[in-house]
Amino acid sequence: MVRGFAHGVIRPVAIFVGVTVVVVAIVLAIGNALLGLHPHEIIPGNFRSEWVRQDLIAAVVAALAVLLVCSWLAKPNAGPDALDKDLVLGHTDFWDTSSLGPMRAKDFSGPMGTAKDIAPGYKVFAQAGQLGTVLGMLPGEEEFGKRRRGLIYVKGAYGANEEMWIPVEAVMGVWPETQSVLLAAKGDEMEHFGWTLPPESFRRGQELHEAPKSF
Repeated sequence: MVRGFAHGVIRPVAIFVGVTVVVVAIVLAIGNALLGLHPHEIIPGNFRSEWVRQDLIAAVVAALAVLLVCSWLAKPNAGPDALDKDLVLGHTDFWDTSSLGPMRAKDFSGPMGTAKDIAPGYKVFAQAGQLGTVLGMLPGEEEFGKRRRGLIYVKGAYGANEEMWIPVEAVMGVWPETQSVLLAAKGDEMEHFGWTLPPESFRRGQELHEAPKSF
């Protein structure tokens, strides 16, 4: 409640007051500077006395300077600038999959098993390489009308997500001899599938689906 009041009331009021103070200070500074240059006596009908004055000259020069600077900043660039450069922050290429564990043929040798053979310690692979290691299996459940045969609780490795809950339906092959599991996934879409979130029944934080509140 306190955070909501501070975020919705105190912060906007503080920003409004702060901007108002800054604008008033700028206006007063400009006004006082021009008043200080204003001549003490103006002779009506005298061109030099009425128009060739220090305050008017200073105001015109300042206005022209502001217009020139703004027009220079707004001019179109002849070539690409810093915002147009292909810049990525990091040490490796965005599409580089070498950080994942290697995918070797010997990891998929021997007779194939089924999802029932998956046990803690099995290595989980996707097309891009190894994603992690199985920590355990969770029983099947029904969530939002979808029936799942079970979930594989995986500890991520090689830069993958720290925790993953992968449905058994995504398993394409199991090799008990080498303790390997191959998923029907590329390996860079865990968040897209929602496999980085635990089941809704024991999900941390606020529920994504709440009952409508009564008025």
